[in-house]
Amino acid sequence: MADIPGIIEGASEGAGLGHDFLRHVDRCRLLVHLVDASGSEGRDPVADLEAINEELRRYDPELAGRPQIVAANKCDLLGEDRENLNRLRARAEELGCPLLEISAAAHLGTRELVQECARQLAVLPLLPAIEADYVPPQPEIDTSEELRIEHFDDLWTVEGPWLQRLVATVNFSDYESRMFFDRVLRDSGVYRRMEEMGVKDGDTVSIYDLMFEYKD
Repeated sequence: MADIPGIIEGASEGAGLGHDFLRHVDRCRLLVHLVDASGSEGRDPVADLEAINEELRRYDPELAGRPQIVAANKCDLLGEDRENLNRLRARAEELGCPLLEISAAAHLGTRELVQECARQLAVLPLLPAIEADYVPPQPEIDTSEELRIEHFDDLWTVEGPWLQRLVATVNFSDYESRMFFDRVLRDSGVYRRMEEMGVKDGDTVSIYDLMFEYKD
């Protein structure tokens, strides 16, 4: 089983960690799309479903043609407005995919989702064995060069040659890339130095074109 935390647009062409994520899906016989059916964050669930399937098609048409289930999440937030859910259901039917209404937070429909996955996997044929590909390790970052850390009231600036190179290589719209960036800063002692200099929770940190709020 592979849990893919959000494939960004362009993943099929290698954007973010797209190929690293999509490579894992190669081994899956059944795909489950977890889609926010409520639109609570201003997203269109049908557009999200189409975007993911388009990236799958561009990466491997055979992969995009495997059996799919649409898990319409956050149905506990729908109330009387079920337009998004109805649109999503209609699109799922066009694709020949069962749609199950669930709420992960409220544990509604999750058992039925697991049962539907088990039912399909019991009859789906096994995939041919896949030869493992070489996955290059994450780049080694030389953090030995000194950084300049300055603060003005609640604004902190952090600059240095290796940090500038690091920022240029990170896709900040991708979760795994952000976690890699955070880990490098932590392991290099940047956070420790800032804490020794008195950084406080909620202060603004500026790293070249990147601005974020410091969290203790």
